[in-house]
Amino acid sequence: MISFKINENFSKDDLRALIESDLKKDLHLHTLYSDGALTPKEVLKMRADEGYELLAITDHDGVEGSVYGEKYAEELGVKYISGIEFDSEDELGKDIHMLGYGFDPDHPAFNLAIGKILKQRNDRNNRFLKALNDKGYDISYDELYAVNEGRFMGKPTFASVLIKKGFVKSHSEAFNTIFRDPEIRSIKKETLHTKEVVDIIHAAGGLAVMAHPMEQRHLDETFEEFKPRMYEILDRMLCYGIDGIECHHPSADPVQQEMLVEFANEHGLMITRGSDFHSYASRRDFSRYHRP
Repeated sequence: MISFKINENFSKDDLRALIESDLKKDLHLHTLYSDGALTPKEVLKMRADEGYELLAITDHDGVEGSVYGEKYAEELGVKYISGIEFDSEDELGKDIHMLGYGFDPDHPAFNLAIGKILKQRNDRNNRFLKALNDKGYDISYDELYAVNEGRFMGKPTFASVLIKKGFVKSHSEAFNTIFRDPEIRSIKKETLHTKEVVDIIHAAGGLAVMAHPMEQRHLDETFEEFKPRMYEILDRMLCYGIDGIECHHPSADPVQQEMLVEFANEHGLMITRGSDFHSYASRRDFSRYHRP
C-alpha cells in the first residue's frame, strides 16, 4: 500500500495515524532535486535496504523529487508520503522551515506559490553570481547549471563550482569564508511568510509540520537563553495552525526531543521524525545545537 496524498479515501486523520505509527520511518530526506546528492530512487533504496517502512522525500521548495519518489516507493514496497520543505520567515525568526505532508502536488495555489519561490530564487542567484564575479571569482551560469543539470540552484551549487575551480577546498570553507564577505552575505533570499506557507500546505490538503525547531537557536545563545524564545516561536506556530512538530531530528538531543514531544502532546500536535539526509559525503554538524 502506498499512501501518497490525502484524498477522499485517505483522510488527514489517516495520515496522522500513519505518521505516528510504530513503523520505522524517515520523513525528512533530500535528493538532487534540491540540495541533496542522490536521486529519489537512490535515497529511497538506501533507506529501504536499512529496513525503513515509511518514507517521505522533502526537497526544498519543490516537489519533483517527491513525485518521482512515489513510483520508486511502490517498486521498493515501502509506504510513502508526498513531502516538501518550504523555507519561510516570521517576525520571530528567519529560515523557519515548514514541512508539508500528504498534499496534492497539482493544486493550483500550491503550484503558484512554488513558481513565485523559484522566481525569487533565480533573482537571488543572478545577484549572487554577479557579486562573486565582481569579487574576482570567475564562474559562469553554465558551470552552475552543470552541477545537477539545473534541477536546483542555491548556495551549495555555488560552493560546488568554487571547489571545482580551486577557489576553496570544501563546502564548509566556501560558507565560512567567501560567503561571509559582507557584500555577498547581504544578498538574501526572499521567502514567503510562515503563515502563508502553512495556509498553502493546508489549501493543497496537506499537513504542516515545523521542521527542526532547535535550529532557531543562535550561535551565541545558551540553551537556557534560547528556551523561552523557542516556546515563543512554537506558540506563534500554534497560532498559525500547524499540525505537528519535527520533534526527533539530529539538531535536538534526547532531552530537547523530550521537551518538544511534551509540548506537542500538550497541544495535540503530531510528532514526526526525520534524519534530514542530504548525502553520504556531507554530514552536517548538529553538535552546536546540543551545547549547554
